[in-house]
Amino acid sequence: MHVVQALVSLGLGGSELVAVETTEHLRAAGHRVTVIAANGALRCRVDAAGADLLDWPIGRKRLGTLSYIRQLRAWLLENPVDIVHVHSRLPAWICYLALKKLPMDKRPVFITTMHGQYSVSSYSAIMARGDEVIAVSRHIRDYTLKYYLPPESRKLHTIYGGTNRDEFPFGYQPAPTWFERTHDEFPELKNKRILLLPGRLSRYKGHATFIELLARLQPEFNDIHGVILGRAKPGSRYINELEGLAQRNGVASELTFCGARTDMRDWMAAASLVFNLCSDPPEAFGRTVPEALALGVPVIAWDHGGVKEILAEMFPAGAVIPDHQPALFEKTCALLRQPPRVPQSEAFSLHASMDQTMALYRTVLTSVGKS
Repeated sequence: MHVVQALVSLGLGGSELVAVETTEHLRAAGHRVTVIAANGALRCRVDAAGADLLDWPIGRKRLGTLSYIRQLRAWLLENPVDIVHVHSRLPAWICYLALKKLPMDKRPVFITTMHGQYSVSSYSAIMARGDEVIAVSRHIRDYTLKYYLPPESRKLHTIYGGTNRDEFPFGYQPAPTWFERTHDEFPELKNKRILLLPGRLSRYKGHATFIELLARLQPEFNDIHGVILGRAKPGSRYINELEGLAQRNGVASELTFCGARTDMRDWMAAASLVFNLCSDPPEAFGRTVPEALALGVPVIAWDHGGVKEILAEMFPAGAVIPDHQPALFEKTCALLRQPPRVPQSEAFSLHASMDQTMALYRTVLTSVGKS
């Protein structure tokens, strides 16, 4: 089969990683894949998998992006495609409008993945207009049924994201050279227990809550250090706000901003605790949670959204009443005083996620007579 994966860009992010992992799995099975997205850090994985890339910024929010509708339609007429799988809203509109005027015998199956709790609007509704629709958690499935699809809809499928156990093996520890390099770059981390908050610098990710938690913890634990790991949007002043908040709370010297990193596994494995504090909206899935737990590193997170489903399966002890800061403080203190053992689990594996995605692809192609 020939499958198109369409998304905003190949930058580091949850939906981007799902698209690239699907691309790698398809290519390993001998299928043709074309990725349509603006270039980014994950380009090397697309190339290594042997997939084709159309470096088209179909997620750029400007009037000129609409020109890709005709360009994509012409490309599809010259390059027969079985499935177009889209992972974000503007690319979904571009693909939908391009497919709409294709002859029926040349029209690929249109699949969308709901990667987030999108705002309720006609613009977001495109993500529920696929011939088949994937929800990345029961939370997102319920949200989709509440706002976009009828309860009896058979085209909605829950397929969780997954963690590659080869990349995140249980009990993994960073190499001594990693610690040496990291302590050279961030000497303030030496001989400290790391509290890690991974994720891009967006307001709903809970950075302010994390900083306030550090301030409350400092009088009781002088061996901890907070690390915020993630990228900020170009030109964003949010990091300046967070630095100011840390200064006002007296924890500027106990907090390090590391920016975007490609060694997430090492940072997680080196941490004593990993946090997920997404608040409004809650995390749709939250892939850093099963990644850390797969390594055997305890996670503390608000008990809602997709993260609630992960914690219930892999580490119930890490669940905290959403937005309840006293409970967050108490839970963190308890796990710092008595580090817990995280049970080894095969839940939320990449293998299972990819098997379910491939099964859906085969089923829809059989239903339209393309198998």
